[in-house]
Amino acid sequence: MKKNCIVFLVCVSVLMAIFFAGCSVPGGSSQNRTVTTPTVTSPPASGTPASPEELVAFEEKGFEYAHLHGKEASLREFNNRTGRFVEGELYMFAYDQEGNTLALPFQPDLLGKNRWNTTDANGTPFIQEIIRTAQSGGGFVRYLYNDPANNFTVKPKISFVMMVDQDWVIGSGIYDANVGDILVRMGGDPRVRENLTTIVGDAIRFARQEGRDAAIAEFNDRNGTFTRGELYIYAFDYNGTTLALPHQPQLIGTDLSGLQDPFGVNYTRVEINLAEQGGGFIFYHYPNPAHNMTLEPKMSYVAPVDDTWWLGAGIYLS
Repeated sequence: MKKNCIVFLVCVSVLMAIFFAGCSVPGGSSQNRTVTTPTVTSPPASGTPASPEELVAFEEKGFEYAHLHGKEASLREFNNRTGRFVEGELYMFAYDQEGNTLALPFQPDLLGKNRWNTTDANGTPFIQEIIRTAQSGGGFVRYLYNDPANNFTVKPKISFVMMVDQDWVIGSGIYDANVGDILVRMGGDPRVRENLTTIVGDAIRFARQEGRDAAIAEFNDRNGTFTRGELYIYAFDYNGTTLALPHQPQLIGTDLSGLQDPFGVNYTRVEINLAEQGGGFIFYHYPNPAHNMTLEPKMSYVAPVDDTWWLGAGIYLS
């Protein structure tokens, strides 16, 4: 236990130092192919480009949809150019882990084709990066790609990608995005990601060593090892019942599986899905205990303790 506490405190110090310093982000068998411009119908133009927050919310709603409706039905919807997952410049794409195209609504000629070795105009093997980022818990990928809403002009694109059921990858992106946006900077910073996974990993080891009841008591202690201001461990079962939430003890025992943030993300349900498939990152809005429980954007990492409950920890991106 002492060793876990020391490691946790070190991780907290490093993570908070990175956060307040405002740090920045620095297969298949097919032949190489650069992105081409197919002749297809363009998506409806949007008056205002989507923000990184809107992008992530759109992607996470697609992730939840995939878990609710299954692969076959979800791919039909993702490939539907007039469906619920085409909003302005936002649309869903999907690949399997070998780089075979599963969903690409405005380039249907590429469906079923392997794109593992496809590169962008800078030579970046972006399909490989999309798949590897999804496999590492999900996150942002930058590359150049044709914008179907602007005559397939090649533009800088930032996509947010996630693994579904450890079987296939989904993603969505925005063009000409602000790479300095805090969501993109913090979400793509490897030190932030590593420290969040380490903190949650330490808490999981503690729970397995000390037992569920002792661990939950420790996680709920606002003066305990695993609570440091706005950085704390929270715990739920797979039904969405709250087990540990140190700054909101009135919610212990409450089913929070139906909660939505202002962007319509059912974040507890998304976290449950992530934990069920081994863990991953999520962005959403949640009350910040360091700012009088003001609703603020948050980046969390969640992972399972066992097949009955899971843990998470996150930082606020205010």
